[in-house]
Amino acid sequence: MAFHLLIVALVTTMLMLANWQWHRYHQRIAFNATLIERFDTPTQPLEQVLSEFSSASDAEWRSVQVVGMYLHGHDLRVANVSQGGRAGFDPVTPLQLLDGRLILVNRGFIPLGGSVLGAPDGQVTLQGRLRASSTKRLGAVSDASSGVLTEVQRIDITRLQQQMPFPLVNVYLEMQTSSPADDATLSRIAEPTFSNGPHLGYVGQWILFSLCALGGWFAIVRREVTT
Repeated sequence: MAFHLLIVALVTTMLMLANWQWHRYHQRIAFNATLIERFDTPTQPLEQVLSEFSSASDAEWRSVQVVGMYLHGHDLRVANVSQGGRAGFDPVTPLQLLDGRLILVNRGFIPLGGSVLGAPDGQVTLQGRLRASSTKRLGAVSDASSGVLTEVQRIDITRLQQQMPFPLVNVYLEMQTSSPADDATLSRIAEPTFSNGPHLGYVGQWILFSLCALGGWFAIVRREVTT
């Protein structure tokens, strides 16, 4: 009886995992469709996008043009990031918009051990993609809930608002171009891929494992019955 219950539990668990991967596969397809739609949208002024899409999730990934001045003295860096197989960090500086609000700008990627110059002085015109505030994933390192942070694990706009002198908009910018130019050592943040990932393969894998378990159960039961 215990053996039968074990097989039932194993098969049920594996089919649940297959179903979970099936849902992940369709979520990825929907995500890619959203990316393609927003990547094909022409670059628009930030103010126009924010007025049309008040939700950060609706504004995310859209290409915008931003005009403002960097707010020096409030720089920070996103630690423990990797790009192109290299570990490093992303320097982030708030940009003050013409209406007085701030938008956090992820200026690019610097490999571990490298350094970056301060953001340009004076008025700058940036082009980049909007991103929603980052959230902590299960098991990830947390940032301190109070105090002034100079190094963070993620760009959490609500948390970083605590140390900013002016209101932040509800999205941040991954910079792609800057006029005048920023530090030449910065690498552009890699854009997401449009791959559907391995989820469909995992569906087949878990179904195959469950069939193997059922096949083993059938072989053992048959042997017991015929002996």
